Amino acid sequence: MPDRVEANGALTQAIPERADSRDRAAGEEIEGTVSVEALAYIALALLALALRIGELDTVSFTDFEAEGALQAWHTIEDDAPGAFKASSSPLTHVSQLILFSLLGASEFSARLGAAMAGVALSLSPLLFRESLGRTRTFVWAALLALLTVPIVSSRTADGTVFMMLNTILAIWMIRRYWYSRRFSDASWAVAFLTCMFLLSSPSGIPLLLVLMGAGWLAVWRTAISAPQRLDLPGDDILQLAVKRLRDFPIAEAAFAPVLLVVLTSTVFMLNPAGLSTVSELINRALAGLTHSSSIDGTRLGFIAIFTYEPLLIIYALGGAWLLWKKGDITYIDRFAAAWAAIGALGLLLYPGARATDAMWVVVPLTMLASYGITQLMINRRVVLLWPRNDDDENDNALYAPRYRWVKWAISAGVLMFLLILSVQFMQVARLMLQLPADTTFAELFPLLLEPSQMRLLHGIALLMITALVAFVVFLLTANFWGLGTCLQGVGLGFLWMMLLSGIGGAWNGSVTFAENRGDLWRQRAIAEDARLLRETLFELADRDTSGFPTLDVIIVIDAEGIIRDDGVVAWLMRDFPNARFVKKAEAAARAPIVLTAQNDELAMALDGDYVGQRFLLRRNWSLAQLNVRNLPAWWTLGRFEEKSLAEERIALWLRQDVYDGIPVDQRPNY
Repeated sequence: MPDRVEANGALTQAIPERADSRDRAAGEEIEGTVSVEALAYIALALLALALRIGELDTVSFTDFEAEGALQAWHTIEDDAPGAFKASSSPLTHVSQLILFSLLGASEFSARLGAAMAGVALSLSPLLFRESLGRTRTFVWAALLALLTVPIVSSRTADGTVFMMLNTILAIWMIRRYWYSRRFSDASWAVAFLTCMFLLSSPSGIPLLLVLMGAGWLAVWRTAISAPQRLDLPGDDILQLAVKRLRDFPIAEAAFAPVLLVVLTSTVFMLNPAGLSTVSELINRALAGLTHSSSIDGTRLGFIAIFTYEPLLIIYALGGAWLLWKKGDITYIDRFAAAWAAIGALGLLLYPGARATDAMWVVVPLTMLASYGITQLMINRRVVLLWPRNDDDENDNALYAPRYRWVKWAISAGVLMFLLILSVQFMQVARLMLQLPADTTFAELFPLLLEPSQMRLLHGIALLMITALVAFVVFLLTANFWGLGTCLQGVGLGFLWMMLLSGIGGAWNGSVTFAENRGDLWRQRAIAEDARLLRETLFELADRDTSGFPTLDVIIVIDAEGIIRDDGVVAWLMRDFPNARFVKKAEAAARAPIVLTAQNDELAMALDGDYVGQRFLLRRNWSLAQLNVRNLPAWWTLGRFEEKSLAEERIALWLRQDVYDGIPVDQRPNY
């Protein structure tokens, strides 16, 4: 990365980046030893690991995850029922092949590779510790470890986290090559870029275009500001960038991507069919230009940023403004700002982006926000308006650094107020769900005056009074301790709230309410009944086949796509080798166990005495179902009217003799 330029034959530091100078300029010096820092990173890594692997197998697959996992399972078990589509993430496919071989096929083993990559992504800021400084690096790592979007993305087996991890590694290696010009650094950079856009996720290809645009925009902006900020001609920077690009050993390293793609996707030629994952990745990336990943055409990735990380956007904007104001901005900061801006535009323009692709923007935003948050931790000198000690000869001193604890105390008070406000806001959001279904924004205020809505009116009034009290306390505190210290405390208080809500939102979105709430992560959420279906089949196996999953199950594929031979139902039946998919219900007539979509016509076609049990398979949801009265409850609680969810149900049919428990050898043969 062009942080240095050559002028008059000498290597000149264009923008000071070294950790010691940056730490002194920002007041980042912290007490302690390297071992304390190492312990902090170990604790952060363990927390990130717990948030990513905890309850990892309690939530059923989405259809997208099931499609990828089925290919890995069929590669290991040839007699697995159903068919499979090629996975669109070669790295995810390889990790699932390895983990299925070691741990067996389950949601946990299928997602474990992504979870571990998420932990590695959380620690990736350490690669830039020398240039960013200790404090800012740790803050960046903490944001990647604890915010909602990174956690949920790490708990989803779709290749997004592999893509972002390889992106960070590629940026680091390109920066190393800029200074060293070593062939090994260039080769590693090419390898990581190849993994990013050809081996991770279909979104890696548009992300590559975003990064290329961000890189050249940052170079151009650095060249524009060079005469004023660096007293150097901007043309020198542009020429140096062009020279580095021309000197890049593309021809020498061209064979490396081909070899990497072939060896990785095929697991060193042990699985030649793995090459299909690369072609599927390219196909889905191109299909994403015209086909939306959402049910209703919503740009899920773009909306996810504002839904789950609104405070991060504010901190990132504040960090970017402080970087510009203090003159600490470097090329890597400009690159992050351009990456975030172009990435947001890309999410808006690329229909195929999923909710997890919000990571395009979240990663650079966390880097920018880390600077602003670091500035909040500076120990400012506090104005003293009273004598510290009657016997102190320095009573007239206007400033005292000893009151560094004040901002932390203020942040605790701010967090308390924010928790109170959030509880009151959620109560108001619940009460708003009781408003008439056709309520518009213009009709909302007259409705509040009706006697039936007095609880809602009182809740809104209490919320406003609490906010007013918080504002008055802020003014009094600022008058006593100074505005600067008070603003630091407020910023830190909102930081704690952002981290707590990030952890809570991620856990609710990926565990607690993942199967029964409308969410951007799972517009077609698999219900808890899917697990109940699988447990029911194993109970039947305990009775009929001595616990071995060798039941003869006929599964009828329906035209509406509720049951497919390459989707969630096939994944649920993965351990039943005698299960068989058929296209017409007539082919399942008089079969002992039949699984169909809930449909009267299919039930009539079975031709026999059957006992059935219904299972809820999916709940489909879209943003178009939100309105002014349920938007607050959806945003804060993930709740809205359950009747607005479109449900897909299936039915498990047992022939009467099977249901009655007649031994297998005494049942009639049809």
